[in-house]
Amino acid sequence: MSAVRDVFAAAADKYGQGNALLLLERPETEALIGDVRGLRVLDLGAGTGHYAGWARSCGARVAVALDLTPEMLAHAPRPAVVADASRLPFAAGSFDVVVGALVVSFVRDRGRLLQEVARVLGRDGVLVLSDMHEIATELGWQRSFRGPRGERLVLDAAPPRLETMRRALGQAGFAITDLREPRIDERLQRAFRRAGRSDFERMRGLPVLQLYRACRGGS
Repeated sequence: MSAVRDVFAAAADKYGQGNALLLLERPETEALIGDVRGLRVLDLGAGTGHYAGWARSCGARVAVALDLTPEMLAHAPRPAVVADASRLPFAAGSFDVVVGALVVSFVRDRGRLLQEVARVLGRDGVLVLSDMHEIATELGWQRSFRGPRGERLVLDAAPPRLETMRRALGQAGFAITDLREPRIDERLQRAFRRAGRSDFERMRGLPVLQLYRACRGGS
């Protein structure tokens, strides 16, 4: 865990800059979350708090950013809580929606994470998760970030397999209501060029993300 924290601490000031993955992930995740007006939202593994800020702008009653790395949360909207995603410092039923964007790969005990999320969600609560697709990893995509001097920082964080995630969600008491596998398309063509990659056409149409919308208690 310390290696993950160290990389994110170093990448905090430049997080998101030139990150092609976010061009796909953010609109897909926001569409899955849906209407949050009047709801209590937890941005889990928030980093700089994109979804907490988005939820607040969309009328959420409460929007909390939680992350393990203080340097990342320094850029997040308040309230911002430094804590481990597997040990959430909230009472049962504190939230209506939990968003975990691109975070599951970095959690060792995913079962415990999902149990904690189920605990802090209220009845009929909704969990939205995103992560890299297993196929994207097999094709050589890596979780990389820009350091303070522009250097490339890479984390070895393999995403879960889809079947593993489906099983883990079920074991934690969630019912999946939507599963999406966004694919490489024109939204990423410019990002490929900026990165000096010449394999856009070869990779077009391949899944790069896995996203889940799941309800607590099968509601």
